[in-house]
Amino acid sequence: MASGSTGALRRGTIGVTAVLAVAAIAWAAYPLSGGRAGTQAALIVAAIGAFFSVLRLVLAAAPRVAVPFLASAGRRMVDQLVEVVGFVPWAEGMLVAALVLEALHRARPWHTAVLGLALFGYLLAVHLAETRARPRVLRGQLPLIAAGLGLLALAIGSAALPGHPPAGVAALLVTAVTVVAAVIVVALIMPGTGRRPG
Repeated sequence: MASGSTGALRRGTIGVTAVLAVAAIAWAAYPLSGGRAGTQAALIVAAIGAFFSVLRLVLAAAPRVAVPFLASAGRRMVDQLVEVVGFVPWAEGMLVAALVLEALHRARPWHTAVLGLALFGYLLAVHLAETRARPRVLRGQLPLIAAGLGLLALAIGSAALPGHPPAGVAALLVTAVTVVAAVIVVALIMPGTGRRPG
């Protein structure tokens, strides 16, 4: 029963990974006609990376045979394909291609923020599927995840401010928020933060 629920959870995680990959690529490429030269090439690379990263997870989820020489020829081919596909870091390639896609469009801070969230979720889903772990293993990392998301929001907010670089009150506000964010991040990563004594 437990193995069945684990298999269902992993299939669900792989499904979420595929959806997030497609959503991130579509979001980064939109509008396709608004990108500079190289947009279509980056889109193709991103699509290939997403396809093989998900294929790798699907193939790795297939049950293995305990005694290799008793395995069927088809099973041995699948195992070899898993090794070949797993040799290339497809997820990281897809991430880089999606960021290139975004960079080939005009500056759009809010759009980049949404892409960052989608790619962040995609990488987390890939990690969970690869390690066959449940989402609760990330509980210990929640403070750092929250700090990272906060800094992402800070960076996007700073980029969206009028004027480059911001001047006057805007510059003072950005500096103050940055300092506060840095202090919060340091407090979150220090040992014992959030724990009760004893």
